Amino acid sequence: MPESSCPWVDPRSNPKPSTYTPFARTTPDPGALTELHQLCREGRLYAIEDWIRAGRPLQAAEGMTVKGRRLPSALEIALEAGNHALTLLVLCTGYDPNLERDSPLDLALRARRWDLLDLLLDWGADPQRVSLSDLFDTYQSDLFTRFSALGVDLTANHELAQALADHPGNKPLFGFAKRRREHDPKFQTELNIALVHHAGEGNEKGVQLCLWAGADPHAPAPSLRYPDDTDEEDGESDPNERFRGFTAIHEACRGAHPEILERLGPDPLRDDFDDLYQAAPDGGMITFLSRFALPKKISAVLHWHLLWLRDFPVGTPRSTDTIRRLFEVGVRWESATPEEIKTIRWMLLRTRDDTFVELMKLLARDAHCTTEILQTLRRTSAMRARMAKVGFIPPLVSGPRRFERPSPTGARDVLAKFGVPLPKARRHLPHTVQIGQARADARPMIIDRQARFGRVSRKPARLRSIPSRPRKSL
Repeated sequence: MPESSCPWVDPRSNPKPSTYTPFARTTPDPGALTELHQLCREGRLYAIEDWIRAGRPLQAAEGMTVKGRRLPSALEIALEAGNHALTLLVLCTGYDPNLERDSPLDLALRARRWDLLDLLLDWGADPQRVSLSDLFDTYQSDLFTRFSALGVDLTANHELAQALADHPGNKPLFGFAKRRREHDPKFQTELNIALVHHAGEGNEKGVQLCLWAGADPHAPAPSLRYPDDTDEEDGESDPNERFRGFTAIHEACRGAHPEILERLGPDPLRDDFDDLYQAAPDGGMITFLSRFALPKKISAVLHWHLLWLRDFPVGTPRSTDTIRRLFEVGVRWESATPEEIKTIRWMLLRTRDDTFVELMKLLARDAHCTTEILQTLRRTSAMRARMAKVGFIPPLVSGPRRFERPSPTGARDVLAKFGVPLPKARRHLPHTVQIGQARADARPMIIDRQARFGRVSRKPARLRSIPSRPRKSL
């Protein structure tokens, strides 16, 4: 472009962007900017001025690359070098900062050059393209306020919650969220999400800061690790039926963090304790929860913990300590639907033999379960066969390999509780019979079954009367 058709704006005249808007100088050929970029790296301002006066391009058109690679732009070189004069020179003479692939505001924020940030915003850099993570990493409350006033949604894609979760030391950001949550419910949601994350990770410092900022430990919130687990709001389904995530109390319980759970303060009136008992991973958490309330849906709690006791192809099943502790703190399984009992039976049959024995003893001990439930559990042939396999039901006395069967302790008590009668063994005739005893002048006679029956059939036994002995007179 000839010099006469390119108006020159001298940056030394302190140009105002509000009074002059230069046209963009782009080229579809990024290779034509190689010389300009070299001048920028060397900081040769006068040579760059000659380039601009000659009407030559300043930047590549949007999306242009060289052999699939994106080359650094003149503005990027100026910002990375921290050259305020060069940045002003290219901006006031037709450089469009919004044609960059990444927002140039991010470079200024990372370098913590607030003068360059002001310069970019003054010359039309779009604040909506700023990286929120780079903005939050500045730890500058005034910048948070400034970009919020420019219309930037600081809660977009839960970027604020992610920053609060990743940087619990960012107290300015916690303070900013605390001030804004009273006026904008989105900030309250971001605090709740961060609290859920810290409670699950066991980060006590993060939990304290979130609580100080006003996070609600009883409110469900999406997970940062599993963002797709929550149901999207479509405006048609019932909001009460949508899964909105777990609470911070639930995550602290599932992560087995009793100190954090104590600080969060579980409340039976606000928290679902059936859900908390299902989330408890060990007996210690069961004991902790029993201080506040016992579960009501016993079948659902047992079902969940039995799910973790199945014999998985990989990994190690959990211990039965959680179910044992449930009964120790006073839980009693006294009511269940036929479908719930069917599911519990199915779970029991898929545990290992040693786990099955321990669970059956727990269910039959004391008054942990009603007799009706226990007898309904053992009703199927598969259940009785499993009880016989592990040794609760003893084998027949004459059964094959009967001495190799295990015999759990307390088997009779378990059978009595489950209402299983002991099998009656059939007495079989011996194969051989010994008649008489071995003496010095005689030896016993041993005959087999066939010979014995032959003797009886050929020569029946005759009954003889035995004379009575006379009684002695007194």
